[in-house]
Amino acid sequence: MNSEQPRQKLPFAAEKDSSQFFQEVIQLLIKEFDNRRKKYVPTENFQVFHHGAGWNFQRQEKEGFKPHSGELEKVSTGCEVKLDRIVANDMAVISDFILETANRMEEGLVRKLTEEMVAVTNETGNTVSIPKGGSLADAFLEMIKTTQAGVSRDGNVSRPTLFLNDPGFIEKLQRELIERGPEFQKQIEVARNEQDQQALAREAERLARYDNLE
Repeated sequence: MNSEQPRQKLPFAAEKDSSQFFQEVIQLLIKEFDNRRKKYVPTENFQVFHHGAGWNFQRQEKEGFKPHSGELEKVSTGCEVKLDRIVANDMAVISDFILETANRMEEGLVRKLTEEMVAVTNETGNTVSIPKGGSLADAFLEMIKTTQAGVSRDGNVSRPTLFLNDPGFIEKLQRELIERGPEFQKQIEVARNEQDQQALAREAERLARYDNLE
């Protein structure tokens, strides 16, 4: 028979402080990522879901509005924290963790946005092909003519954003636009103004449907 009394586990004195510290670090990480996210998508274009895992919506296409659906996906990001830095009481490990994790989350966001844009453009057929050795300037003008602008909640036109991650491609496009001269620049401005006016007309038509509900 074992007469020894069971050993009592000593409470972790810093358990509460450790939990609060972890929450503060995560909140700083969320704030850092939110600031980066705004570079790509305005805050008003983000939706927050408090429950559920999917949604239905209608997307305007060439043939009119068509029903579509979406669902939430799990997103994870890995980060390495070396134990020797913690043992050495290296406080910079906290900021390094936040910045490194935010960098990876930002890379994942850009990659996902690009994949979604490619999928939608292929599905709708709203693509512009650039033949080998073709003019980037002409393709750029065609993109402006075939890509609709939007209208923000305050009534201002919101023009589409062109994502380019190849420095050589960007330099070539800028060089071609300059070489084509003022007349070509005027064509670009005319195309942009036409898209702006069409966007305002679509928004006025949309708002008129609400006025007629009374």
